[in-house]
Amino acid sequence: MPPRQPQDYDVCVVGAGFAGLCCAEAAAARGTRTLVLERQAAPGERPRTTGILVKEIADAWDFPARLTRRIHGVRLYSPSLDYLDLTSPGYYFLATDTPGILRWLGERAAQAGATIAGNRPYRGAEREAASIRLAGHDLRCRYLVGADGARSRVARDFSLDGNRHFLLGVEAEYEGIGGLDEDRFHVFLDSVHAPGYIGWVIPGVGITQVGLAVRRPHTPDLAAFTAKLATLFDFSQAQLTGRRGGLIPCDGVLRRISDHRVLLVGDAAGMVSPLTAGGIHPAMEIGRAAGIAISDHLLEAAPHPLRAVRQVTPSYLAKRMMRLAYDTLPMPDRAWNILFRSPLFRHLAQTIFFHHRGLLSFEAWRDLLRLTRGA
Repeated sequence: MPPRQPQDYDVCVVGAGFAGLCCAEAAAARGTRTLVLERQAAPGERPRTTGILVKEIADAWDFPARLTRRIHGVRLYSPSLDYLDLTSPGYYFLATDTPGILRWLGERAAQAGATIAGNRPYRGAEREAASIRLAGHDLRCRYLVGADGARSRVARDFSLDGNRHFLLGVEAEYEGIGGLDEDRFHVFLDSVHAPGYIGWVIPGVGITQVGLAVRRPHTPDLAAFTAKLATLFDFSQAQLTGRRGGLIPCDGVLRRISDHRVLLVGDAAGMVSPLTAGGIHPAMEIGRAAGIAISDHLLEAAPHPLRAVRQVTPSYLAKRMMRLAYDTLPMPDRAWNILFRSPLFRHLAQTIFFHHRGLLSFEAWRDLLRLTRGA
């Protein structure tokens, strides 16, 4: 028998998360033969993200209402459990059924023509004359997209930059928590339980999500944090229904995210806010832009896709500076409690949670000055 010939694709996307699926949908819709390799059986199995969507991405995508619920404000707690209610007229967040949203994105990609291959982990790749051969799968592609998470193996195999600094997040899913304002994203500043980041309680879709993330090398103690929350909320009827968690890169966007026929997107490229750890918005937006640019590059001889990706990728300069300050000079709980009473702190928190044009943008400074003068 003649040797079996590998199956050929234009684009192979490693990872069926937010970035990978949006990239695959955009590429397939434009006529490229697109494959998504996913190590789980299907998109949405064992998600690692909390799944909060900001209004900007909710406006850009028509998410099914059954998979989301609106939250109109943030309740920000000091370590002593004093709190500020922060809102912005017309603004909201979306809590999501995260597995359901990922399944929906997978269905969209498949409807656009992409092949979603579950239980197909990435096992390495090597270059050939005009393509990339994927080890263990009898596959070749003209372009490889690494959307394989914070510790990307695609990045390692092709000598691209990798994330070095991480937050470690853990989250428990409950039914039956009482005494909770369900129109607030509850955020907790706590240098003991959440050094380097925050804790949170989110009234989600059919569940309540309780989590915290810490700066590595700290280890999150979710049980101790939950015990503190029991002074605010009623856990007497709560039933644990699931857990999720994982690493969150906090270096900012990596510099070398592309080679001749390889591109990193999403967490693999560090496309996560170093301060807020928000990664779904850039994952979807930049993932889609990458899919369009790769298709144009392959089918129309357009410039290298990295150029288009860089044009829509935020620099996160202000947030990287604030992350550096936060890590270099960690705030003890007593200092947080004092700062919490400052009007300037409230206005800065308002800007961080509700301003998505960048903290160094003209619009952000204008709004911050307006808020301060109105205090």
